[in-house]
Amino acid sequence: MVINALAQNNSSVTPTQEDLMGWAEGHGLDIPVLADENWELESRFAQDSGIPSWTLLGPGAEVLATDDWGAEGMIPDALPAVYPPQ
Repeated sequence: MVINALAQNNSSVTPTQEDLMGWAEGHGLDIPVLADENWELESRFAQDSGIPSWTLLGPGAEVLATDDWGAEGMIPDALPAVYPPQ
């Protein structure tokens, strides 16, 4: 699963549901966009404090890559042998 997490909106506060929907629509995203209050999710995985940060989770939520721009290219290899799982 791929998600996008936003910690702040244009007013530097936790984004509202409306903000999240606007971000997804504005960027043509068809993945879940979640609010990351106080950077709690980001702070678990970011290594260099840069944004955006890519974290790749594999089956069972195993962390396969953190703060890695190449993680997007790793997605096919991270999928289960039978996808979608049956």
